[in-house]
Order: sequence, then C-alpha cells, then structure tokens
Amino acid sequence: MNNKIKVLLINSYSFEKIHQNFLNGINPSHYLMGKIELEKSGDFQVDIHVNQKYKWLDMIGKVIKIPFLDQQVRALFMLRRYDLIYMPYPLSTSRLLAMLKMIGIVKTPMVGLAHQNFIYYKKTGAFLNKFGIKRLRQFDAFAFFSTKLMEKTGRDLEFTSEEMQDRCFPVRWGADLSFYENVKELKTSDYVPYAVCAGTADRDYDMLIKAFENIPLCLKIYCTPNTIPNADRLPPNVIVDTTWVPYDQLLQAYANAEFIIIPLKEEIKNKGNTYGLTVLLDALAVGKPVLMTHHSFLDIDLEEEKIGLWVKENTSLGWESKLKQMISPETDLSQMGKTAKNLHIEKYNIDYFAQQMASLFKTVLYRKKANS
Repeated sequence: MNNKIKVLLINSYSFEKIHQNFLNGINPSHYLMGKIELEKSGDFQVDIHVNQKYKWLDMIGKVIKIPFLDQQVRALFMLRRYDLIYMPYPLSTSRLLAMLKMIGIVKTPMVGLAHQNFIYYKKTGAFLNKFGIKRLRQFDAFAFFSTKLMEKTGRDLEFTSEEMQDRCFPVRWGADLSFYENVKELKTSDYVPYAVCAGTADRDYDMLIKAFENIPLCLKIYCTPNTIPNADRLPPNVIVDTTWVPYDQLLQAYANAEFIIIPLKEEIKNKGNTYGLTVLLDALAVGKPVLMTHHSFLDIDLEEEKIGLWVKENTSLGWESKLKQMISPETDLSQMGKTAKNLHIEKYNIDYFAQQMASLFKTVLYRKKANS
C-alpha cells in the first residue's frame, strides 16, 4: 500500500453513491472516471472525497462565490496524505484550491478532466476572464475528451506550444467492458421496430418529432418532465416517457432499438462541450448504430468508423432525410451495430482510458519530482 500512488478524487456530485451503485451492479464503472480500473492495476489508491459534510460551509461558499467550499476546506486538511488531486469537473470544484495554489500554500499536483468549455465570459479583457484563466492555469495537467476542445482550451488559457505538450493530454473515454456483456436484444413476438432517443436539456426533441411525422418507424423518447417536448400533438408513431427509467431498463430499450438517436440543439453544438458523448458510448457498448447531429467537438467520427450517420443539416427536413437513409435497404444497420460493438471492445472502453490516465498521473508526478 505504501508504494501506491495515492489519489484524492474530488467531484461535483456524489461519487460515494455512484460507487455504491457500482458495487451493487446498478451502474457501470466508467461513471467513476477510472477509479476502479486504476486501483485494479495495483499502482494506485484512489479515494473518493466525501461530496458534502458541512452544509453551512457551502452556504458561506455561495455568498463568497466559491462553490463546493466544504469539499475544498476539508481537502486542505487531507492533502499531505495524497500524491495527486484528480477532478473530473475541475471548473466547479477547484476555485479555493487553485487560488491557494497560486500563492504556494497548496503544492499537491492537480489534474482535471476537460469535457466542457472552461471560458464563457464574453469580454476577453474582463477581470473575471483573466482571473479564470490564471486559476485554471494552476492545474498541472488536463486530460481532454476532445482534440478540438484541447486546441480551443489551449488558446483560451494562453498556453505556449511547450505548455500544450507538457500539460494537455488527449484521452479516449469509454464504457465499462464487463457491465454490458449481458445486455442483449430481447425482442418479443409482438415487437414493433423503433428508434430511441434519451437525454436532457441539450436535446432538440421538437425538431426530431417533426422529422418523424413522415417516417415509417416508431420513436421512443426518454426525457425528464423539465425537458418534455413542446409539441402540442404527437404523431402516432412517437412515444414520450417522462418517468424515471432505471439504467438497466434504458439499456434494454437501447439494445432492442434499430438505432439510437442523438439530436443536439443548434445553439449548443459548437459551444465546446462534448454533448452526447455518454449516450454515444452507451450505443457502442450495446452494439447499436447512431444517428446524431454533426458534432465537431467529438473525436469519434460516426461515418468514418461506419457506425452511423451524421445529420449536418440540423433541421426537421435534414433529420427526415437522414432518417430515411438510415431505414433504407442500402443501410446495413446490423453491420453498423457489430462494428460499434467491436469499437467499444477494441478502442473505446474504460480499461484503456484508465491506462491513459495512469500514464498521465505518473508523468505529472515524475515532472514534479524532477523539478523539486
């Protein structure tokens, strides 16, 4: 145990609950961003930091504009026991720690996952923007889910080419390998072919529903009451479910579907976030083709990998055209699904992601030792 690299895993929502769900077989390991696989390697001890202990500290944090103050204050008293801090959502969980790192109080290396745009301020010269840049530059390294996002972040944080090489690492996130092994098609004798779409606020359900009006295929939409479509009248081939659906049931719906749909709202698709990636990885894991709004901030090219089609004209007419192509006899959905499953097994899985993160962590710690 003493020879293991000790990592403190700090997150913006309860990883304790996620970990318990994993132990109970309810959710896959990749929701823990590599913790399970890093520990399996034998080189790491990855401890989940308790998400919240003192609510009154977080209340103070809201007043002084430091989110997750409770987490960060408690972390300060623990850092001497750890070699490295790992933050899957670094923008919201690092404000205090990064400020203390600026002035030399915190010396523990910090590594963040980058799957979202970090800089939102419209005025590049504004104080908040400059401060945000300086704060994020305190991170020793970022692991990027997207090459394009890595390039954008490098420009936003004013990294030199040398800093880009030393502190920015492209990684491939992927789903748990063993969790999906038993997820198979279970079609009953009265099965009616359908496509399935699930997600939250970034999905354009209204556009998709309009596109399905002239499509001879059923559509099942799984969403929350807050993201229910605005459509006054649903076509007879569209079903909207706003109830809470357990993950295993959602996966079964994916497995039984002809293909999985990810329709992104036009206004959000170029913001620099990897919207839709989680569902895309689910599709690979269950071996299903994907029809998705063209998204340049994803490194997986559906058409190049032969696992689906992009919708580049992100309108109802554009979607209707691509839907007709997906269900045409010329499109081999079965082969696309097999290719997707192979891609999951061979390339996009949590084991490989953990190997990349292990290499990144060791690089950061080696550099710290060399510079000390």
